[in-house]
Amino acid sequence: MLSHKQIAIIFILATIPFAFYTFLRPDLSGYDSYAFLTQSCGQFTLQGTPIIADFVLKNIPCNIYAIKGILFLLFYASLLGIASLGSLFHKEKGWYAAIFSFLAPTLFFFAIRFENDQLAYPLLIWATYFFYKSRITKEKKYDLYALALIVFAAGFWYGAIYFLLAFATTSIVLLIPGITALGIYGQKIIGNTIPINTVNESLPFVGLTHIFGLALGFTLLPIMLIPQTAIFLILLIAQQKFAWMIVPMLSVGTMLFYVNPKLDKNKWANFAKGVLLTAAIACMVAWGLSASEQAPHSHTWEAIDYAIEQIENTNSRTVQNDWDLGYFIIYKGGVPSQYGGGQQFEFEKGIAITKHDQNNCVTLKQFEDLNVVECY
Repeated sequence: MLSHKQIAIIFILATIPFAFYTFLRPDLSGYDSYAFLTQSCGQFTLQGTPIIADFVLKNIPCNIYAIKGILFLLFYASLLGIASLGSLFHKEKGWYAAIFSFLAPTLFFFAIRFENDQLAYPLLIWATYFFYKSRITKEKKYDLYALALIVFAAGFWYGAIYFLLAFATTSIVLLIPGITALGIYGQKIIGNTIPINTVNESLPFVGLTHIFGLALGFTLLPIMLIPQTAIFLILLIAQQKFAWMIVPMLSVGTMLFYVNPKLDKNKWANFAKGVLLTAAIACMVAWGLSASEQAPHSHTWEAIDYAIEQIENTNSRTVQNDWDLGYFIIYKGGVPSQYGGGQQFEFEKGIAITKHDQNNCVTLKQFEDLNVVECY
């Protein structure tokens, strides 16, 4: 169990990057965040959202600061889960795993997005804690706790099934549910794991760059963590959106490197350990500052506002757009020609906002990488 002092320290650690994110930018980070924000604001209804997530998202206040507060609490719960997981492997300093998780940007950058996935992440990290607690204590009831959390998490994000399948490889209790889920959803699982070069979050190999700071975690990874770590490594290689899954395991491995008594006799190892801890703390600030530079940018909003103004002078209600800008336009009260999907269509006559050159369009105004054009 974590002490009150450790819980308080982790709260402060979670607050540092989120404070920068909250006060340095007035909006949310991420493209899909605005799909769910427009749903919370009653502007748009997303199809295919898991039932529990759909209920929660429709009842979250339409207020960006309230949403950031909720995201902060989810992030804090995730860090507590990682700290608790670390404490299974080192009673006194296991909670340092939460600190070392900041060596990779992926956990924080996923946490600041407002999507249904984020509602499931803390549940799945705590499911990971109970799964390995079952391995250590030999008490099968903790496997049942892990299973219950995974099932509940699936009500927020269908990707929870990856945890079920990963854990089923070394758990008799989870094996039957895992086989059942694979039989029912196997084809869909394979389809959702295949890399997609046209969608940023589904690019292959890029996920490796997200966990580079935790590379030391592979060196002293406990044997019981290896099967699931290997599965999550394969997933992040396939699509970068899976990179956060491996962070708890590698954070534990990094913590065990830090506390390894064999390294205390080597002055260079002691120096490296000091650098490691300092780097993790510095990353808390770095990721928080970086959050202010994530898309959408201020010029994106300026371009969308300008495009909507130009529409008022035409006979059309629709702003033609690149597919990834659709949810932003909805949030601003406009009607986009497309949203989501990853496909780009030719523009017809009217006003459009785009990053790409169009042969049948004339630029009205440029906003850095975005052009508001009129097409003929």
